[in-house]
Amino acid sequence: MTDWTALGIGLGFALLGGMLIALGSRRWSLCPLRECPALEAGQRVEFTIAGKRYATVLTGVDGDALRLAPPLERGLPVSFEAGTFAELRLTTPAGVHEATVQFLGRQTRPQPCLMARLASRWRHTQRRRYERIVLPDEVNVALRFANDYWIAWAHDASQGGLRLYAPAPVPLNAHLRVEMPPTLRGVTCCDGECRARVVACERAPTRHGYAYQIRLAFLDGHTT
Repeated sequence: MTDWTALGIGLGFALLGGMLIALGSRRWSLCPLRECPALEAGQRVEFTIAGKRYATVLTGVDGDALRLAPPLERGLPVSFEAGTFAELRLTTPAGVHEATVQFLGRQTRPQPCLMARLASRWRHTQRRRYERIVLPDEVNVALRFANDYWIAWAHDASQGGLRLYAPAPVPLNAHLRVEMPPTLRGVTCCDGECRARVVACERAPTRHGYAYQIRLAFLDGHTT
């Protein structure tokens, strides 16, 4: 083997090693070992733009590139200008993960989807015992607190709790009764009427105006 051949082989390995290091660094920068969720088509995700939250699903993943089904607003698909940033939220059995994404455009074939890329590292923001399911439509849930009774709109649910929008606030740590509709049967441990504790209550904008976002933790899974 000539010196020139050995030198060429050495340069080739050096170039390949540099590329692998660069790719590995890019992967590590966006996805630390213990904070990277496994992404796959069909997962439900939420993203927030200018304080407005949308729910949709991943239709494809290619490295840091994501394809999202266009969310619906009043029955019509919504798209966003290229360059728009959003906060993406993904709930898995291991917890809640969040990252910043940037929309790149819209694709119409083979099916309509929004193109986006990861623009930040993933953050493991919440460790959950139960997977949270984002509800595709607003589901009416009846609440009873003291002598008050009103209808709230469930946004997402898990076996251990519920997040909903209500027309009135409820004190933190208050105990109330929740009347679950048949459409949520099996989604939570609550079947029928159950007791729950308020773990958070804050004023929040909705598509109907302003309401109160309430997070509930079920106290038991038995009908009361």
